[in-house]
Formats: sequence, structure tokens, C-alpha cells
Amino acid sequence: MLFEYLREPVPPHLLTSPEAFHYFEVAMLWIGWMPPKKLQFLYWIASTFIYTWSAVYLPVGITISFFIDIRTLKASELMTILQLFFNSVGMPFKVLFFRLYIERFHQAKEILSRMDRRCTEVEERLEVHRWAVRCNFAYLIYQMIYTCYTTSTVLSSAMAGALPWRIYNPLVDWQKDTLSFWEAALHEGVLMLFAVTQTLMSDVYPLLYGLILRAHIKLLRKRVEKLCMDPGKSSEDNYNDLVMCIKDHQLIHEFVEMIRPAITRTIFIQFLLIGVCLGVSFINILFFADIWTALATVAYITGIMVQTFPFCYVCDLMKSDCDLLEMAIFHSNWLTSSREYKRTLIYFLHKSQKPVAFTAGSMFPISTSSNIQVTKLAFTVVTFVNQMNLADKLK
Repeated sequence: MLFEYLREPVPPHLLTSPEAFHYFEVAMLWIGWMPPKKLQFLYWIASTFIYTWSAVYLPVGITISFFIDIRTLKASELMTILQLFFNSVGMPFKVLFFRLYIERFHQAKEILSRMDRRCTEVEERLEVHRWAVRCNFAYLIYQMIYTCYTTSTVLSSAMAGALPWRIYNPLVDWQKDTLSFWEAALHEGVLMLFAVTQTLMSDVYPLLYGLILRAHIKLLRKRVEKLCMDPGKSSEDNYNDLVMCIKDHQLIHEFVEMIRPAITRTIFIQFLLIGVCLGVSFINILFFADIWTALATVAYITGIMVQTFPFCYVCDLMKSDCDLLEMAIFHSNWLTSSREYKRTLIYFLHKSQKPVAFTAGSMFPISTSSNIQVTKLAFTVVTFVNQMNLADKLK
């Protein structure tokens, strides 16, 4: 079933942590990122073609078209092309970073499987299932947002009798006749579906990592709160439970270090581009766009915002989760425990003071505060255009 991985939790048929990436992996297969067991040579040929077409030809084609048609472009068309251009320049790098670290993706899933083995109680497995469903649902939401932008831009441009993005096409002269126009429009639509899907996947995977990571941090906190609470357990049993919690904490940080390189580089590229992309979009809506182009641009702005904000927000939540874990360790029932138990608990408390945190390009922290700071650049761009009266000059 298509939505099987969004099902309600019904023991014993529960989702595991690696299954949080089910729809993401389906997209990886179709977009050329995950080779099947058979026909791998043909698959790699198709994968190379898709990447070259959507990640190399797209920004080059937009640049060529921009210089060829700059004198005939309407202001709204120019803004639409610039919106895509800045994103298309960053997209090859984001895709490249993920594919360079794709082996870490599989290793991270193995670590998640090891974390799942600690979920021996039904309540814990139910919690993992719920978070896996949230991850799969988040991917589908992203897919809907990005697809809506593509289709709305194609439809609004077609209704206006113009190509959506004016991507250079040496094989078809779209101004020749109606058939040529629709051939060129279809080419751009299909090209953008591939390009947008690759952009979507490079944008959504940090969020999926963050969501499933939060699930295991919360589960660890609940295990810590149960330490020394069972009167039927001996001191040795309680000590072993504490040691297992420490191992769980080490696994969490092992998972974080596994996913860190791809995330820090991807978010850095997004932070560099988000302000300019939003600024161009706001200029288009405020000064040039008609109602249909404005609706397509709103869909684009939504896509730009979900590139960074959800993961930045999840990073803030993970920091809070780590603080709560630290408090749970300190307030656990350790007063009557053995000296060895207390010594180990102090070690655990010390290690827990290192929160789960990510940085963009190893330069500044990934958080909602950083996201707001880079977003402010959009208002700077709009203010500059308004004060220089550039909008009237372009009309």
C-alpha cells in the first residue's frame, strides 16, 4: 500500500527507526541515488544523465537564456528566472555533498537499528513507530510543497503564453509555433520535476535525521527517569541499567558524528542562498507579478522557508531535550545507591553536558536565531531595490 508507512501503531507490526526513511529511499532509487541489485551499469548511466541534465545543464541553460533573452524578458519573467537561478547554482553542491557521504547514510541507519534493539518495551517501540511515521509524513509534505511550486509555475506561465523559466534549449525554438511551445514547456516541466526532487531530497534529509534523533533522546531520558525505581532490582541490576544508558548516550553521539559532515555543508549552502532567493521573490510579488505568478511565487517562498526553518527549529528542540536529559540524570533516584553507581552517574552527567548541536560550515550554529538572521537579508534586498527605484526602471 502507498501509505502503509503512515499507518497507526498496531503491535506487533510496528515500524523501526530505519523505516523512517522509507519514502526518501524510494525517491533515492528513482532519482538515481541508490542502485538496485540488478542492472547496476544501466542504472549508473541513467543516474549520470539525470544528474548532468538537472544539476549541470539547468544552471548553465538558465545563464545562457538569461543573456540571450534579457532584452525581451518582462520584469516578472526576469524575477522568476533569477529565483530559480540562485537555487539552481546551490543545488548541485547540496546533492554532491549528500552523495559524497551516502555511505554514512547507510551506516547511520545501522546505528539506528542498534538503538532500536534497546527498545524492549512495547511503549518504546510504539514511540519509535510514531516518530518514524512523522518522518515519512514530513517527506510527503515536502514533496507536495515542491511539486506544487513546479506545477503552479508551469500552469501560470502556460496561461500567459510564455515558458516557465526560459531554459535554453538548442533543439526547440519555442516561438516557432504552438507545438514547439508545448514541447519546450514539457521539457522544462519534466526537467524541473527532476531538479526539484533532487533539491527536495537534499533539503529534507537533515530534518528526517533530526526527528528520529529526537525520538531516541526522549527514550533515553525516560529510561534514565526509571533508574533505581524498581524495588525488585538489585544494586548490580541498577548499575547495569545505568551502564546501558551510558552506552545509549554514546550511540546517540556516534549517530550525530556520522551525519554531521553532510548536514553542516548542506545547511551552509542553504544559509548562503536563502536571503537572496527570498529577496528576489518578495520583489517579484510586490512590484511585478500578476495574480497567477504571485501564487506560484508564494509556493516557491514556502519551499525556500522549509529548506532551513524546520531543521533549525528541530535543532533548538534537541538542545532542550539534551538539557532535560541532563536534569533527568541529576534528579534520578541515586541517593541510596552504591559508591560505584554514584561515580558512574557523575561520569554520565559530565558526558551529558555536551549537547547535540550542529554548525553550518563549522562557522555558526544551526538554530532558529541563525535562520532569522540570514532571512533578514531578504528585507535588505527589497529595501535596496525600493530606495534605488530599480523596480520602476525594470517595468
